[in-house]
Amino acid sequence: MDSLILFSLFGASLVYISFLVYHRLYLSPIAKFPGPKLAAASFWYEFYYDIILGGKYIWKIKELHRQYGPVVRINPHELHVSDPDFWDVMYTASTNSNRRDKWSWQTKGIGIPASILGTAEHALHRHRRGALNPFFSLQNVRRLLPVLEERVEALIQRLKASGDQKEIVSMEYAFSAFTNDVVMQYCFGRSDHHIEAPGFDPLFHNTSFGAAKSIALLRHMNWILSIMLALPESVAVKMGEEVSSNVRLKRERINQIEDIRQDGTDKQEPVNNRTIFHTLLQADLPKSEKETSRLAEEAVLLVGAGTHTTSWCLTVIAFHLLSKPTLLRRLKGELKSVIPDLEIKPTLTDLEKLPFLTAVLKEGLRLGYGTTVRSARIAPDTSLKCGDWTIPPGTPVSMTIPITHHDESIFPNSDAFEPDRWLRDDAKQLDKYLVSFSKGSRACVGLNLAWSELYLCAAGVFSHFGSQDVQDASDIGILELFETDEGDVALVSDMFFPVTKEGSKGVRVKISVN
Repeated sequence: MDSLILFSLFGASLVYISFLVYHRLYLSPIAKFPGPKLAAASFWYEFYYDIILGGKYIWKIKELHRQYGPVVRINPHELHVSDPDFWDVMYTASTNSNRRDKWSWQTKGIGIPASILGTAEHALHRHRRGALNPFFSLQNVRRLLPVLEERVEALIQRLKASGDQKEIVSMEYAFSAFTNDVVMQYCFGRSDHHIEAPGFDPLFHNTSFGAAKSIALLRHMNWILSIMLALPESVAVKMGEEVSSNVRLKRERINQIEDIRQDGTDKQEPVNNRTIFHTLLQADLPKSEKETSRLAEEAVLLVGAGTHTTSWCLTVIAFHLLSKPTLLRRLKGELKSVIPDLEIKPTLTDLEKLPFLTAVLKEGLRLGYGTTVRSARIAPDTSLKCGDWTIPPGTPVSMTIPITHHDESIFPNSDAFEPDRWLRDDAKQLDKYLVSFSKGSRACVGLNLAWSELYLCAAGVFSHFGSQDVQDASDIGILELFETDEGDVALVSDMFFPVTKEGSKGVRVKISVN
């Protein structure tokens, strides 16, 4: 009898799987789109490249576009588009009449579903994003520039002290310390002073990077996260390093939100002193939107993304300037026009007017990417045209930042760091294809803050430090690359954030003090 039951269950499963595969291959609304049959039939195709091989599906997708064209079916439900002009169609401003939702299969894997990044549905995202937008407006970022300027000066002095102590410095840890100190002040009105800590205290950097690495796995096996959340926290944190990072990060933010509650959210503080989470707790929002757990997920997003994306772009910029004396010489020469003396502190407005500095930053954003993960959008109510293809309503459609940034028809010699591409007569046409912050109503909320950090930090560091080949009399020291090559900044794997070659120790420098 038991054997008969097992045989029946096996037969039923086989019938179900056969029908599911048949439906995906022949009856699905996207069955007509080109792509590998195995990818259309099963998520295991994607799983192999992203989990078994470790973040390599991005390169397989690029190969599939060369084989099949600009629109490719990359899993049973999702299409991927390589046409750069389609960014403005798919990643547009989401409105009630022209909605763009996210795909819940992808957002569940992020592990913070109550954050704006994890919110799939258009209306709820607009509500949550609307509460955050004022904090990241250009006007508000300008008001908080003294925080950035103070942390830039702290970083410069810390680099000088590292030179005095003959330390080998990881530039990614140094820049991550800077961006984390800034975003923590922005969010919570406090700084952990990572810049001043030994080794720039890389624990948060490594923990949150580990959490990002787990996202691909959690997309395919979201039940792992469900189990972890159901376990006692003391047990969950002892599971795999990368997966358990989600629990540790959220616990830290929960504690910080609770500290604010205990301090009292009814205190009337001057506007300039209000932080994001002090204000959200005081805001006229539904009680569910102010629950500690939800706000903690928003904080995990803001602090993590606010730390990693900008710090990596600064790291990429630092490597290329230090390895290309001609570029560093031009930049330092231009900076002299607004910083003739190191006692003079340039304004952000002054720096934004410098064409070569701006070009360097744009090239850093292009090769730093922001994030490398694809993030699908769904137009639930309308079909979309992409070339000769009509995409049915409700279809998840994704694009990928690195694939656009390495489109040779737009960015010739795309692997090379060439700021001059942004200074040519047709350079303004390139701006629409610089998609490091994504596009539309779900573009990076911290765009204005990130640009301010890039201008002030890059100008601050490279007005004070030269290289072995490029030195000014006023420099306080020189930065020399240490056991570092281009492989330490070149994208190899997509782990939500860019991942470089295996075994890389990052961009490291020796600092000599004048």
